[in-house]
Amino acid sequence: MKRRVLILATAAAAGAMSACGGSDVTVLAQLEAATGAETTEAVALSALPVRLLPYDRDALFDSLAQAYAEPEPQLPDTMFELQQQVAERQREWQQANNRWLTLRDSLRTILDRMNRMDRSSGEYLVLFRDYDDLETEVNQLQRQADESFRDFEQLQNRLSEQSQEIRAARRVWSDEAYAPVDSIITARMEAMGREALADTTSAQGVARFRGVKSGRWWVHARYDRQFDELYWNEPIDVERGGEIPPVRLTEENAEVRPKL
Repeated sequence: MKRRVLILATAAAAGAMSACGGSDVTVLAQLEAATGAETTEAVALSALPVRLLPYDRDALFDSLAQAYAEPEPQLPDTMFELQQQVAERQREWQQANNRWLTLRDSLRTILDRMNRMDRSSGEYLVLFRDYDDLETEVNQLQRQADESFRDFEQLQNRLSEQSQEIRAARRVWSDEAYAPVDSIITARMEAMGREALADTTSAQGVARFRGVKSGRWWVHARYDRQFDELYWNEPIDVERGGEIPPVRLTEENAEVRPKL
Protein backbone atom coordinates (compact mmCIF):
# COMPACT_ATOMS: atom_id res chain seq x y z
CA MET A 1 0.00 0.00 0.00
CA LYS A 2 1.33 3.43 -0.94
CA ARG A 3 2.27 5.76 1.86
CA ARG A 4 0.12 8.83 2.16
CA VAL A 5 1.90 11.99 1.01
CA LEU A 6 1.42 15.01 3.24
CA ILE A 7 1.97 17.93 0.90
CA LEU A 8 -0.40 20.72 1.84
CA ALA A 9 0.24 23.12 4.67
CA THR A 10 -2.57 24.08 7.00
CA ALA A 11 -4.70 27.04 6.06
CA ALA A 12 -3.42 28.99 9.05
CA ALA A 13 0.23 28.50 8.10
CA ALA A 14 -0.49 29.35 4.49
CA GLY A 15 -2.25 32.53 5.49
CA ALA A 16 0.70 33.59 7.62
CA MET A 17 3.14 33.05 4.77
CA SER A 18 1.08 35.09 2.32
CA ALA A 19 0.76 38.17 4.49
CA CYS A 20 0.04 41.46 2.78
CA GLY A 21 2.79 43.41 1.10
CA GLY A 22 5.50 42.49 -1.30
CA SER A 23 8.69 43.48 -3.05
CA ASP A 24 10.34 43.40 -6.45
CA VAL A 25 12.55 40.42 -7.25
CA THR A 26 15.33 40.62 -9.86
CA VAL A 27 16.99 37.53 -11.33
CA LEU A 28 20.33 37.74 -13.17
CA ALA A 29 21.33 34.70 -15.28
CA GLN A 30 24.96 34.53 -16.43
CA LEU A 31 27.52 31.93 -17.44
CA GLU A 32 31.30 32.24 -17.57
CA ALA A 33 32.77 31.90 -21.07
CA ALA A 34 36.48 31.47 -21.86
CA THR A 35 38.08 34.45 -23.60
CA GLY A 36 41.64 33.17 -23.48
CA ALA A 37 43.90 30.53 -21.97
CA GLU A 38 43.28 31.74 -18.41
CA THR A 39 40.58 34.39 -18.72
CA THR A 40 36.78 34.29 -18.71
CA GLU A 41 33.96 36.77 -18.94
CA ALA A 42 30.34 36.71 -17.82
CA VAL A 43 27.91 36.07 -20.67
CA ALA A 44 24.23 36.86 -20.15
CA LEU A 45 21.68 34.08 -20.63
CA SER A 46 19.02 35.82 -22.69
CA ALA A 47 15.55 34.45 -23.51
CA LEU A 48 15.73 32.10 -20.51
CA PRO A 49 12.29 31.29 -19.03
CA VAL A 50 12.34 31.92 -15.27
CA ARG A 51 9.53 31.06 -12.85
CA LEU A 52 8.95 32.26 -9.32
CA LEU A 53 7.15 29.48 -7.46
CA PRO A 54 5.43 29.72 -4.05
CA TYR A 55 6.31 26.08 -3.32
CA ASP A 56 9.41 23.87 -3.39
CA ARG A 57 8.93 21.76 -6.50
CA ASP A 58 11.92 19.55 -5.64
CA ALA A 59 10.48 18.65 -2.24
CA LEU A 60 7.09 18.00 -3.82
CA PHE A 61 8.40 15.66 -6.52
CA ASP A 62 10.77 13.95 -4.06
CA SER A 63 7.84 13.28 -1.74
CA LEU A 64 5.79 11.74 -4.54
CA ALA A 65 8.74 9.64 -5.71
CA GLN A 66 9.36 8.31 -2.20
CA ALA A 67 5.70 7.46 -1.77
CA TYR A 68 5.50 5.52 -5.02
CA ALA A 69 5.83 1.74 -4.77
CA GLU A 70 8.72 1.41 -7.27
CA PRO A 71 11.94 3.45 -7.53
CA GLU A 72 12.58 5.60 -10.58
CA PRO A 73 14.62 3.83 -13.31
CA GLN A 74 18.19 5.10 -13.04
CA LEU A 75 20.67 5.92 -15.78
CA PRO A 76 23.29 3.15 -16.08
CA ASP A 77 26.94 4.17 -15.70
CA THR A 78 27.57 2.90 -19.22
CA MET A 79 25.47 5.76 -20.58
CA PHE A 80 27.69 8.39 -18.95
CA GLU A 81 30.76 6.64 -20.34
CA LEU A 82 29.15 6.51 -23.78
CA GLN A 83 28.33 10.22 -23.60
CA GLN A 84 31.97 10.99 -22.87
CA GLN A 85 33.08 8.85 -25.80
CA VAL A 86 30.63 10.61 -28.12
CA ALA A 87 31.90 14.03 -27.02
CA GLU A 88 35.53 12.94 -27.44
CA ARG A 89 34.96 11.53 -30.95
CA GLN A 90 33.08 14.66 -31.94
CA ARG A 91 36.03 16.83 -30.84
CA GLU A 92 38.46 14.61 -32.76
CA TRP A 93 36.35 14.84 -35.91
CA GLN A 94 35.93 18.61 -35.65
CA GLN A 95 39.66 19.16 -35.08
CA ALA A 96 40.63 16.93 -38.03
CA ASN A 97 37.99 18.50 -40.26
CA ASN A 98 39.03 22.06 -39.37
CA ARG A 99 42.68 21.23 -40.03
CA TRP A 100 41.74 19.62 -43.35
CA LEU A 101 39.77 22.70 -44.43
CA THR A 102 42.70 24.99 -43.57
CA LEU A 103 45.25 22.91 -45.48
CA ARG A 104 42.88 22.49 -48.43
CA ASP A 105 42.67 26.27 -48.73
CA SER A 106 46.47 26.48 -48.59
CA LEU A 107 46.63 23.87 -51.34
CA ARG A 108 44.34 25.95 -53.55
CA THR A 109 46.45 29.05 -52.91
CA ILE A 110 49.62 27.23 -54.01
CA LEU A 111 47.87 25.87 -57.10
CA ASP A 112 46.69 29.35 -58.09
CA ARG A 113 50.25 30.66 -57.85
CA MET A 114 51.59 27.74 -59.87
CA ASN A 115 49.04 28.32 -62.63
CA ARG A 116 50.42 31.84 -63.12
CA MET A 117 54.07 30.68 -63.35
CA ASP A 118 56.40 29.38 -66.00
CA ARG A 119 56.58 25.62 -65.41
CA SER A 120 60.28 25.59 -66.22
CA SER A 121 61.16 28.11 -63.53
CA GLY A 122 62.91 27.14 -60.31
CA GLU A 123 60.21 28.77 -58.18
CA TYR A 124 57.58 26.62 -59.88
CA LEU A 125 59.50 23.44 -59.03
CA VAL A 126 59.78 24.50 -55.38
CA LEU A 127 56.04 25.17 -55.20
CA PHE A 128 55.32 21.89 -56.97
CA ARG A 129 57.20 19.97 -54.25
CA ASP A 130 55.35 21.94 -51.54
CA TYR A 131 52.07 21.18 -53.27
CA ASP A 132 52.87 17.48 -53.51
CA ASP A 133 53.81 17.25 -49.81
CA LEU A 134 50.79 19.24 -48.72
CA GLU A 135 48.43 17.21 -50.89
CA THR A 136 49.59 14.02 -49.17
CA GLU A 137 48.87 15.56 -45.75
CA VAL A 138 45.48 16.84 -46.91
CA ASN A 139 44.48 13.37 -48.12
CA GLN A 140 45.61 11.82 -44.82
CA LEU A 141 43.62 14.37 -42.83
CA GLN A 142 40.55 13.74 -44.95
CA ARG A 143 40.75 10.00 -44.23
CA GLN A 144 41.28 10.75 -40.52
CA ALA A 145 38.27 13.11 -40.46
CA ASP A 146 36.11 10.54 -42.25
CA GLU A 147 37.13 7.78 -39.80
CA SER A 148 36.52 10.05 -36.79
CA PHE A 149 33.08 10.96 -38.11
CA ARG A 150 32.15 7.30 -38.65
CA ASP A 151 33.22 6.48 -35.08
CA PHE A 152 31.30 9.49 -33.76
CA GLU A 153 28.18 8.55 -35.73
CA GLN A 154 28.24 4.90 -34.56
CA LEU A 155 28.67 5.90 -30.91
CA GLN A 156 25.97 8.53 -31.22
CA ASN A 157 23.54 5.96 -32.65
CA ARG A 158 24.27 3.60 -29.75
CA LEU A 159 23.69 6.43 -27.27
CA SER A 160 20.44 7.37 -28.99
CA GLU A 161 19.14 3.79 -28.80
CA GLN A 162 19.97 3.44 -25.11
CA SER A 163 18.53 6.88 -24.38
CA GLN A 164 15.24 6.02 -26.04
CA GLU A 165 14.90 2.85 -23.96
CA ILE A 166 15.59 4.48 -20.60
CA ARG A 167 13.53 7.56 -21.55
CA ALA A 168 10.51 5.39 -22.32
CA ALA A 169 10.85 3.54 -19.01
CA ARG A 170 11.17 6.76 -17.03
CA ARG A 171 8.22 8.34 -18.85
CA VAL A 172 5.95 5.45 -17.84
CA TRP A 173 7.20 5.65 -14.25
CA SER A 174 6.81 9.45 -13.97
CA ASP A 175 3.32 9.40 -15.49
CA GLU A 176 2.23 7.09 -12.70
CA ALA A 177 4.33 8.40 -9.79
CA TYR A 178 3.61 12.08 -10.46
CA ALA A 179 0.00 11.70 -11.57
CA PRO A 180 -1.44 13.81 -8.68
CA VAL A 181 1.13 16.63 -8.93
CA ASP A 182 -1.07 19.16 -10.78
CA SER A 183 -3.96 18.87 -8.34
CA ILE A 184 -1.56 19.12 -5.39
CA ILE A 185 0.03 22.30 -6.77
CA THR A 186 -3.36 23.86 -7.49
CA ALA A 187 -4.63 23.09 -3.99
CA ARG A 188 -1.45 24.39 -2.38
CA MET A 189 -1.50 27.71 -4.22
CA GLU A 190 -5.21 28.19 -3.45
CA ALA A 191 -4.52 27.60 0.23
CA MET A 192 -1.63 30.09 0.18
CA GLY A 193 -3.47 32.68 -1.87
CA ARG A 194 -0.49 32.96 -4.18
CA GLU A 195 0.20 32.11 -7.81
CA ALA A 196 3.31 31.13 -9.73
CA LEU A 197 4.95 34.03 -11.60
CA ALA A 198 6.87 33.88 -14.87
CA ASP A 199 9.22 36.05 -16.91
CA THR A 200 11.90 35.65 -19.59
CA THR A 201 15.38 37.12 -19.28
CA SER A 202 16.29 40.15 -21.36
CA ALA A 203 19.34 40.51 -23.60
CA GLN A 204 21.22 41.39 -20.40
CA GLY A 205 20.09 38.15 -18.73
CA VAL A 206 17.66 39.92 -16.38
CA ALA A 207 14.17 38.80 -15.34
CA ARG A 208 12.00 40.96 -13.08
CA PHE A 209 9.03 40.19 -10.84
CA ARG A 210 7.04 43.15 -9.47
CA GLY A 211 5.10 43.31 -6.22
CA VAL A 212 5.88 39.78 -5.04
CA LYS A 213 3.89 38.80 -1.95
CA SER A 214 5.68 38.15 1.32
CA GLY A 215 6.81 34.63 2.09
CA ARG A 216 9.20 32.01 0.82
CA TRP A 217 9.55 31.57 -2.95
CA TRP A 218 11.71 29.45 -5.24
CA VAL A 219 13.41 30.73 -8.40
CA HIS A 220 13.16 27.96 -10.98
CA ALA A 221 14.86 27.76 -14.39
CA ARG A 222 16.49 25.29 -16.79
CA TYR A 223 19.20 25.86 -19.40
CA ASP A 224 19.76 23.17 -22.05
CA ARG A 225 23.23 22.19 -23.24
CA GLN A 226 24.33 19.45 -25.62
CA PHE A 227 24.64 16.59 -23.14
CA ASP A 228 23.15 18.06 -19.97
CA GLU A 229 21.08 20.87 -18.54
CA LEU A 230 21.65 23.42 -15.80
CA TYR A 231 18.81 23.32 -13.27
CA TRP A 232 18.01 25.95 -10.66
CA ASN A 233 15.54 25.86 -7.76
CA GLU A 234 16.80 28.67 -5.51
CA PRO A 235 14.83 29.57 -2.35
CA ILE A 236 14.38 33.24 -1.43
CA ASP A 237 12.48 34.98 1.36
CA VAL A 238 10.39 38.02 0.47
CA GLU A 239 9.51 40.43 3.25
CA ARG A 240 6.96 43.23 3.04
CA GLY A 241 8.75 46.34 1.80
CA GLY A 242 12.11 44.63 2.14
CA GLU A 243 14.94 45.02 -0.35
CA ILE A 244 16.05 41.78 -1.98
CA PRO A 245 19.52 41.40 -3.54
CA PRO A 246 19.47 40.16 -7.16
CA VAL A 247 19.15 36.39 -7.38
CA ARG A 248 22.04 35.11 -9.49
CA LEU A 249 21.74 32.00 -11.64
CA THR A 250 25.20 30.72 -12.57
CA GLU A 251 26.82 27.40 -13.34
CA GLU A 252 28.27 27.40 -9.82
CA ASN A 253 24.86 27.29 -8.09
CA ALA A 254 23.15 25.11 -10.73
CA GLU A 255 22.54 21.39 -10.54
CA VAL A 256 24.00 19.75 -13.66
CA ARG A 257 21.55 17.13 -14.89
CA PRO A 258 22.49 14.69 -17.67
CA LYS A 259 20.20 14.65 -20.70
CA LEU A 260 18.92 11.40 -22.16
